[in-house]
Amino acid sequence: MKKAIFAVSLLLFLAGAAARADFDAHSWKSRARITGGPVATEYTILQMPAEFFSHLKPDLSDLRIINSDGEVPYVLGVEKEAMSSSRVPARMYNLSSSANGTAFIADLGPGGMFHNAITIQVSSENFRRGVTIEGSDDEKSWRTLTSGGQIFDYTVRDIKSVSVRDADVAYPEATFRYLRVTISGGSLIVQGVQVFREISLAARETVYEPAISVSENSEARTTDAVLDIGADGIPHRRGSLKTASANFNRPIAIYDSNNKSDWRLLTYGYIYDIETPAFTGSNLGFAYPESNRRYLKISVLNGDDRPISIDGVSLYGVVRRVIFSYDPAKTYYAYLGRSDARRPQYDFEKISQYLDISSLDQVSAGRVEENPEYKAPETQKAPITERSPYVLPLVLGLVVAVLAFLLLRIVSRVKAAPPSPPSSPPAVS
Repeated sequence: MKKAIFAVSLLLFLAGAAARADFDAHSWKSRARITGGPVATEYTILQMPAEFFSHLKPDLSDLRIINSDGEVPYVLGVEKEAMSSSRVPARMYNLSSSANGTAFIADLGPGGMFHNAITIQVSSENFRRGVTIEGSDDEKSWRTLTSGGQIFDYTVRDIKSVSVRDADVAYPEATFRYLRVTISGGSLIVQGVQVFREISLAARETVYEPAISVSENSEARTTDAVLDIGADGIPHRRGSLKTASANFNRPIAIYDSNNKSDWRLLTYGYIYDIETPAFTGSNLGFAYPESNRRYLKISVLNGDDRPISIDGVSLYGVVRRVIFSYDPAKTYYAYLGRSDARRPQYDFEKISQYLDISSLDQVSAGRVEENPEYKAPETQKAPITERSPYVLPLVLGLVVAVLAFLLLRIVSRVKAAPPSPPSSPPAVS
C-alpha cells in the first residue's frame, strides 16, 4: 500500500502544547463541532470542509482546534502531487514531411531504459495535429503505443499577445529502442524531440459544481461563462467544461474576481472536440494558478465561428487536511474567524514528520455556527473632530480671529508711541 504523499509547507500551521494559554473563546466569531467514532490511532485527520474557507482569513491563520482541556496542537497541510521526470537521450533521424504530415524516428540507444512521454520541438505556430507513436527494437516490427496523441499551438501576436502550446504526448511505459512518430494533418517544422520517463502521483482533490451564467459577447466575439463557487476563500485550480457541441477547437481566457466587476486574467487555455473519420478526440479541461476568489470567468474565443454551448463546468481544488491528537471521550470544536489572530507556533511539526498519514483515522466537522461566547471588540469612540466635522474649522477660525486681534493691538500701540529724539553727533576734537 502506497503511503499518501502529504506535504507540509511553510504556510501550514504547526502545533505545540505550549501555546494553549492564549486562546480566548470570546474572540472567535464562529465554530464547528468535530465528531468521530472510535479511533485506532492517537492522531486523526480532518478534511477541511469548503464552508470553513469563507469564515477564515486567506492565510488560514485564524483556525484553532479546541477540546475540553483547551487548545489542541495541530498541523494544517496541503496535499501535493509527487512527480519525477528523467530524460532519456534520443537521436532524431529520417525526418520527412509531405502534404499529409511529418514523420521521424528517434533512437534511444541500446540501454533498454523505460520511457513514456515525448516532447516534439516545433517552431511552427497555430496548428493542431494528431500524433501516432510506435515502438520497435529492430526498426522492422513496429508496435503501436498510442494513436490518439494531440499537439497544438495557438499564438496571437498583437497588442494583447496570446500563446498556448502543448507539444507533449504520453504513452504506456515502454523499453523500445526506436520510436516512430507520425504527425498527421499537414507538415510542420520539427526541430527536435525529447524523450522522458515521468512518474506522478496526483494529489487528492475536491470537486465543486458552481452556479453558472452564460452570455454571448458579440463585440468581443466570445462566449462568457461566469461561475459562482458560493463563497470567497475556497481554493480551486482547474476545471472541465460540459458541452453538447462537437467539431470545434477554441482558445479560452480564464479570469477570477471577488465581485464580478473587476476581473483578473489568470491564464489562457485551449479546448477542442473533434469527431472525424481521420481523428476523434477531445480536451475540455483547463488549468490555472490556484485561486481562492469566489467568481471565475471562462471566455471562449469564438472568432467568426458559431458559439459553442456551455452546459456546465466542474471545478477542482486540492484537499486541505488538519492533523491533530484526538480523544473520543472529549468534545472538540474548530474555532474560526478572528481578524487579528496570528499564526500559531507549535512543536507538533517535528512529530508530524514521522506520522504515516495513510494509516490515520478520519473525523468530520458539522455545520459552522455562530460562536455563542463571541463578544465583538469594543469600538473606540471616534475623536470629536470626526464626530462633529464643524468643530475643527470653528476652533481654527477662533484662533485666527484672536491672533488677528492681538496683532492689530500691537500695530496700534506702535503707531501711537511718540518718536524717539535724534541722537547727538559725536564731539570732534
